[in-house]
Amino acid sequence: NTILYPSRSFEYSQKNAVLVPAAALGVGGMLVYWLRSRHKTKTIEMGDGWWGAGERPLKGKEDESIRPFKIETSDQEIEDLHRRLEQARYAPPLEGAAFHYGFNSSYLRKVVAYWRNQFDWRKQVEVLNKYPHFQTTIEGIDIHFIHVKPSYVPHGRAVQPLLMVHGWPGSFYEFYKIIPLLTEPAGHGLNEGDVVFEVICPSIPGYGFSEAPHQKGFDSIATARIFHKLMNRLGFKEYYLQGGDWGSHITTLMAQMLPQSVKGLHLNLTFISRQGLRGMISVMLGAYVPWLVGLTREDVQRTYPFIQKNVYEILRESGYLHIQATKPDTAGCGLNDSPVGLAAYILEKFSTWTDKSFLHKDDGGLESKYSLDDLLTNVMIYWVTSSIVSSMRFYKENISKDPSLTAIARVGVHVPTGIAAFPQEIVHTPRVWAKEVFKNIVTYSYMPRGGHFAAFEEPKLLAQDIMHFVRKVEQL
Repeated sequence: NTILYPSRSFEYSQKNAVLVPAAALGVGGMLVYWLRSRHKTKTIEMGDGWWGAGERPLKGKEDESIRPFKIETSDQEIEDLHRRLEQARYAPPLEGAAFHYGFNSSYLRKVVAYWRNQFDWRKQVEVLNKYPHFQTTIEGIDIHFIHVKPSYVPHGRAVQPLLMVHGWPGSFYEFYKIIPLLTEPAGHGLNEGDVVFEVICPSIPGYGFSEAPHQKGFDSIATARIFHKLMNRLGFKEYYLQGGDWGSHITTLMAQMLPQSVKGLHLNLTFISRQGLRGMISVMLGAYVPWLVGLTREDVQRTYPFIQKNVYEILRESGYLHIQATKPDTAGCGLNDSPVGLAAYILEKFSTWTDKSFLHKDDGGLESKYSLDDLLTNVMIYWVTSSIVSSMRFYKENISKDPSLTAIARVGVHVPTGIAAFPQEIVHTPRVWAKEVFKNIVTYSYMPRGGHFAAFEEPKLLAQDIMHFVRKVEQL
């Protein structure tokens, strides 16, 4: 018996020699897999869709051609507009009301008189057509976009593709003053051309010259997917994105959908919710010990008093949102029938969202930042395309699925991000709050002036910030 013990213990140690490393390898492998899966970037499913009329055709490939497009007008269109402007009815404003009750009707009469007697739509159509326009069919609907390339590229410079997305109640026209600064920077005294862009500005489906979806459910995720397909169709594998308003939401989703295609994301508005215990603590402490929760002096100035700036002012400015998120077609009927009603509804936003203090002015401060020609051209894009109702429906489709527009927070954004915080924006998002969603903030700028319609109001400031951001990303 004594002779058998050593051999048994030898067998046992041999088994251990195999089992222990195998177990260690197994546990180690699981640990590595867990760590890797934790660091694996979450993405949003790209999915697919069909937004054309009727059922999706079973056979045949979609026409992927890119067709030149031109904006046109007619005597009939202009005569119809003039007739409607001449027959407008007005309710007299309350004395001293300025813009506190909405668009002041005394000033509205002046805007309409200019529109009827001096505004030249034919001339503005020529202005609109100065950049190359195109249409292409994606997921059953015609997508309109402008695509502007630099006329001269300095030797050895790479041209960066940049997709810029508008919001409501704006349009692709918001970008007309910033485009030359981005495509011909040296000619406008910007950085001697070390960063040069070719710019693509699509119209969101249902806005302007992009066909409206015929099916229910068309939201920002569908828009993000369509714009990726557009960039792909134009031959781009990687590109930069820029947006404010809905454009911010759409481009953020694009970065979460295909991060490998997005070189960088630049935003002039971010959607961040301050819900939950952590958010409340941050808001409460920020008022008294801002440094403790990572707020700067500038953040404090722009965020507090919190209830006034983030509850009362938001409530005052978001009545339209509730209507559009619930019954857009009802309110849209009147706007689609009356150019005067449409102008009041749209231009009121260009007043208060540009500067909150414009509420106190009889003319809403509109002409201190914009020309009536520019403002009315944007209104005309909605009028001649009869697109106000479909643009309003976009709120219902998005907000019924994600009421606070913060589902993006669950996925996070991992592409390089630049944020331009304009002081008159509807809400201010401090960098420390933005970091909870945007995990790779490369630049964060407190802009010296400007509001919600940044590209339209302060094109040079925005162009400089985009270039500063892209320069940094290219050096990474």
